[in-house]
Amino acid sequence: MKKGKRKNLLIVFTLMAALISATFAYSFAVSQEEYDAAQKAAKEAKEATEAKRKEAKEAAKKAAAAVENFEAAERELDRIAADIEAVKVEIANKQAEIENTKADIAAKEAEIEEQNTALNNRLTAMYKNGNTGFVDVILNSEDVEDLLSNVGMVHKILESDQNLLKKLQNDYKELKKLKAELDAQEAALVDQQIALEGKEVETEELRKAYQAEADKMHALQAQKEAEAAEMAADALAKQLEAERMIVDAGGQINLAPGEYAWPTQSNWQLSDKYGWRRCPFHGKEFHNGLDIVLSSGTNGSPVYAIADGYITRASWYGGYGNCIQYAIGNGYSVLCGHLRGYNCKAGQYVTKGSVIGYIGSTGASTGPHLHFTVFQNGTTINPLSLY
Repeated sequence: MKKGKRKNLLIVFTLMAALISATFAYSFAVSQEEYDAAQKAAKEAKEATEAKRKEAKEAAKKAAAAVENFEAAERELDRIAADIEAVKVEIANKQAEIENTKADIAAKEAEIEEQNTALNNRLTAMYKNGNTGFVDVILNSEDVEDLLSNVGMVHKILESDQNLLKKLQNDYKELKKLKAELDAQEAALVDQQIALEGKEVETEELRKAYQAEADKMHALQAQKEAEAAEMAADALAKQLEAERMIVDAGGQINLAPGEYAWPTQSNWQLSDKYGWRRCPFHGKEFHNGLDIVLSSGTNGSPVYAIADGYITRASWYGGYGNCIQYAIGNGYSVLCGHLRGYNCKAGQYVTKGSVIGYIGSTGASTGPHLHFTVFQNGTTINPLSLY
């Protein structure tokens, strides 16, 4: 009986232990669905951030275009103002010409009147001498021009008087014609000034409109950039949450392990291996990764992502210099140190084989090489174990 009870108790304890173990394991495991959902949320947040940044860039482009139009309008206003001033000067010069021509016309009228008086005196003398026909011509003439027109009929006037009167008549007509032309030119210039002033008003309105548009687009750009910054922070938080799930899962995420890519070009060789070594900077130490060089062209050569993952660091990291870290699932994460530069940023999702950085010699380094470390559940392992 006792043996049966012990046996039953043993079975109960075994079942309880299994249940507790399963519960504990589940509490640290993450399902494929949960992980995929976290990745999807991070990706969607990143895409929303990029969309918002794109909106900010579009606003910036429109603002730049408005500013360019505003500056063009200002240049046009300067040109119009210069044209208006030039037209005003032309009008002033034309008015001076008109005044001079009026003076010439008045002088010519006085000269004609003087010559007409002299002619009348001669005709009066002729009348006193019995030439009554001349008196009729004078009395029947309505004005000076009429007189000048009828002078040809008076064949007894001296030829010199006739030529002089004809010249005076032509000069008078030319002066009147010149004044008419100057008046027309002045009117045209005034019309041009009015048109330019109207154009100036229109351009000023455009300038104000472009300024308002530029201000509006700059404000919109600032708003979109602020929204993008908030969304980027949210996206990064979600990406870090996905990374935290990888770490917390202790490698129990059910991801199909694929073939890992090598982080450099194929002409690689190891300058230092994983394990204990004599460090040129720190003496005897445990080297937590591989130091990789190429047979040629090491400095500046691309560094490739060994698997799909999320970048958790792309910045200076102590002795590692320019450093990139990224999580690749199954509890694994990768560190690449001493880089010359980056081709990624924190929070970015990268795919296997994509270029994430470039080999260099930053930080505690004696020459160009790639320091390549792999962590499994937070502990370093020999990277060669993945291959």
